[in-house]
Amino acid sequence: MEGYISLDKKLSALANMDLTEPLNQSCLLVENDAKRLCPVASGQLRNSIQSKVNKDTGTVYTNVEYAPYIEYGTGLFSSKGNGRKTPWVYKDAEGKFHRTTGHKPQPYMHPALTQNRQKIKTVFKNYISKVVRGI
Repeated sequence: MEGYISLDKKLSALANMDLTEPLNQSCLLVENDAKRLCPVASGQLRNSIQSKVNKDTGTVYTNVEYAPYIEYGTGLFSSKGNGRKTPWVYKDAEGKFHRTTGHKPQPYMHPALTQNRQKIKTVFKNYISKVVRGI
């Protein structure tokens, strides 16, 4: 059973690892790219994108109500296929009526995650290697 004690220490370290550091790094990668990719009209959506880490989970999010409509589109253009299938009319804040068939998706969150997948894997790989080497 040569090496058992060393292996046991390494496995224990992995099981009790604090993932805050790599989660923060990973979330910041995604957050920064989401802000870069986000379409800008007023800047409200871009400025609302943030990230947080709780224990062993990281989240990149926005609290802006219309964010999903930008990401996935609306009406005929809904990327999920669940948008309204016929044109509709709405009244704007100035009382003017407009006819629309929807809004094309302008994804920014999903591409930010996709573009950073490999970097995130590297962040975790390097962190785990550092923890195991330190034993």
